[in-house]
Amino acid sequence: AEESLGAKEKAERVLQRYYTNSNWTIIRPGGLVTDKATGKASLTEDSSVIGSIRREDLADLVVSALSSKKSEKKVLSAIDFSIPSAANPDGLTADEFVLE
Repeated sequence: AEESLGAKEKAERVLQRYYTNSNWTIIRPGGLVTDKATGKASLTEDSSVIGSIRREDLADLVVSALSSKKSEKKVLSAIDFSIPSAANPDGLTADEFVLE
């Protein structure tokens, strides 16, 4: 798992460093959950967030982000803070990144 995280971080750094003339968006999802979408998930620029997200909600956020100029050259986390998490027992949230 650590090896794959290292490879992901390396790929992100390459994208950010060498693709300055391209439009890109990096979305880091929380742990994936297979349940129906609720529409409660959100994007944030806070890279320290911990939690989960439903696959359908993640797909909706990805489509919205790719359709928005505001997400260009951004690294965003995708989390649903309404899903209880042992890693975030206090239900801490982060500032939402608004696409529109």
